[in-house]
Amino acid sequence: MVDNDSLLTTECGRRRMVEVILRVTKGTRIEPKPYEKMLLDQFVRGELTDDHVLTLLNAVNFR
Repeated sequence: MVDNDSLLTTECGRRRMVEVILRVTKGTRIEPKPYEKMLLDQFVRGELTDDHVLTLLNAVNFR
């Protein structure tokens, strides 16, 4: 069983979560675009929180 807290609090957990997201969305209309992948990479490294990523994505989508 995976500790859900560690998915967001460790780089390894964030990387695993993003890898699953990318695998599931690959080849679909919701596959992340380059800008979104850049944000996910910053999230994995701990440079952005999940809330920051969502805020930035919302700002781009409402232009």
